[in-house]
Amino acid sequence: MRRRDFLAGLLTTGGAGAVWAAEPNRVYRLAVCEGAEVTHPIENWVWSTMFTRLGQLGYTEGKNLVVERYNCNGRAENYAAIAGKMVQTHPDVIVVSFNHQLIAQVAKATSTIPIVTAIGSVDSGIVRNINRPEGNITGIVFDAGIEMQGKHLDLLRQAVPAASRVAYLSNRYDWEGAWGRAVQEAGRKSGISITGVTVEDSAGEAEYRQAFETMAQQSTDALVINGLFPNYLYRELILELALKHRLPSISWWADLVQNGQAPIAYTANFPDFPEKLADLTGQTLSGARVADIPLAQPTKFILAINLKTAKALGVEIPPTLTAQADAVIE
Repeated sequence: MRRRDFLAGLLTTGGAGAVWAAEPNRVYRLAVCEGAEVTHPIENWVWSTMFTRLGQLGYTEGKNLVVERYNCNGRAENYAAIAGKMVQTHPDVIVVSFNHQLIAQVAKATSTIPIVTAIGSVDSGIVRNINRPEGNITGIVFDAGIEMQGKHLDLLRQAVPAASRVAYLSNRYDWEGAWGRAVQEAGRKSGISITGVTVEDSAGEAEYRQAFETMAQQSTDALVINGLFPNYLYRELILELALKHRLPSISWWADLVQNGQAPIAYTANFPDFPEKLADLTGQTLSGARVADIPLAQPTKFILAINLKTAKALGVEIPPTLTAQADAVIE
């Protein structure tokens, strides 16, 4: 087994850097809007880590921080109403979970209250300038540009050269927007037929199982899995189903490649993003202008390959691809 520094990076948290601390004798109001059930382990980890960091900065719930929580349960039809309800309470800052459709609705509801969030790419149109965000939205960004969709497709094609019918698993909103357009354009350039297999934001196990039945009916050769909502909530189920259906896949989840649950991942190495989200929230709570708060970005991207998992899918990874990898698990 060959591992490089990224494995340690996935399991550790970097320093947070300089931030603005809370003012004494002031009470702050924070609205938090989640797209999914709060009981999900990934969501719980993000929020608990973020609030721990906020406490270190001097913003402590129950002392000088009032937190109002809203949960959309993945019901897109409720996003606009919940966004309006949040805005009417006049919080100092709104924090929105990683859900492009939800973020867009909150942005429509207010152009003045600072919004801190996570986005997949600046090309999604939510924020247009990384270094000096326009409007009232800042946060973190997970990729190096929406062309990363083409990178995923290229890496998958190198692993499975015969693949000509590739499914792209996504929520409907992003498939019909910039992300879907980007992967379809990449497919046209490489001569690969891309089929969008979509789920709604409220999707659960049954919807994902049906999605894989659809791929089987379409005689899909391989699968690109984006890391957007709600896919990241069901990542282990998605990869279990991909293995069951013998579909070679590429995803954002290098830790699951390490565990043998996935053959290939290409992703940002950004383990401390909840702390970064807290730092940016702290700055906005303290009165910093959104335009003066650049989006936090990953500084490293990693390619991980599990040869044993790939072989179980009937895929022989070529040496030219393993040579590009940051980690190869044998």
